Amino acid sequence: MDLFKNENIILDTEICKITNLRIITGKTSTANIFKQKKSVEFDDINSFEMIMNPGEENNIKTGLKYFLSGLTILFVVSIIPILEEYQTIQSILFLIGVIPLIYGGYLTPKSLFRLKEHSTVFLWLQNGKCIIISFPQFDNENAKEVQSKLFEMGVSFVSK
Repeated sequence: MDLFKNENIILDTEICKITNLRIITGKTSTANIFKQKKSVEFDDINSFEMIMNPGEENNIKTGLKYFLSGLTILFVVSIIPILEEYQTIQSILFLIGVIPLIYGGYLTPKSLFRLKEHSTVFLWLQNGKCIIISFPQFDNENAKEVQSKLFEMGVSFVSK
């Protein structure tokens, strides 16, 4: 990454760099080489907005636990021959087994195809365009640091 003359890095994260003149977005590779995607000077930024907790948590383990417990209850109900004489008890145990089976069957694929948790900073530019900086995880510390540095640089914050 090339810096301008008299430019110093103030904040260095894997996803963006903040210097005394501009914000540089990109990604750091496994070899610790930062590949620049976009760059914007502070004068071109109109305002910024933060969204800290979009996405959903991973519930695959919980879904599988519910699914397997429901499946186990249904299997036990079907192999006990004495329950055939007691239709009411068999029906109640069947419902007790079906409910976690259905909930686990809902939770597992929902977690597989979820929007992963992340924190996002939107930089609204003077020309109406937007640069999006997305950090992994809820309440990411790097996103909070970017927010504080933008406040220090005098960029206005848009609140929802």
